[in-house]
Amino acid sequence: MRQPAPTSFAAALPTVLAAALVLALSGCEPAPAPAAAPAPAAATPQGGPPTGAAGRSLWALIDDRGDTIRSLPDDDPDVTAVRRTVALHSAATDNRDHRTVADGAESEFAFYAPGFGKQLRAQGYDRKLTALYRTNRLITHQVKTAWYRSTLYEDRATATAEMDTVIEFTAAAPAYLKKGGFALNTPYTQHRTVSLAKRDGAWKITAIRKSPMTKAAPRPESS
Repeated sequence: MRQPAPTSFAAALPTVLAAALVLALSGCEPAPAPAAAPAPAAATPQGGPPTGAAGRSLWALIDDRGDTIRSLPDDDPDVTAVRRTVALHSAATDNRDHRTVADGAESEFAFYAPGFGKQLRAQGYDRKLTALYRTNRLITHQVKTAWYRSTLYEDRATATAEMDTVIEFTAAAPAYLKKGGFALNTPYTQHRTVSLAKRDGAWKITAIRKSPMTKAAPRPESS
């Protein structure tokens, strides 16, 4: 069971930025229909396919009620494309450096559908993100990812991906760490639900819901 850090990552962010990163902004497009409850997570190598320990795909084709029509193989073209978009976006947003954050924040918008990107810009997401990293001299590093059950809708025009990302702060101002209850080089896990839609043949992110970052429970000592 994951144990929460003293303060969530969201609490350490400015109000508008916290809303942009954590509170499931959905852009101007309608969100996909609710998906079925996610299956238990299965840890996978970073960048690897979302496949459980038994070798079964975690991807499913579902109807508009969220009921499973059938499982989808990892090499299904839409599964491959959705997984790639989510993995690349996660790598871009989790590996940040205060010295290059402005360029990184701008390139991040290539992953977003127009409506979602417009809403983030309207809330000053890129500007506030840049200020946060520069002011606190932050450097973050993605350690690994793990995938949950993810779904493609029957029309193959919308999808929902569930995943965990594990992040470390490799540099930060001491005051920032103290205020947020964080420590350097310590893994923090965040669960994400990423909604996507196909736009002109390319999958774009239309919404992201993020949980607060939590510190992994320590491993029990061997007896």
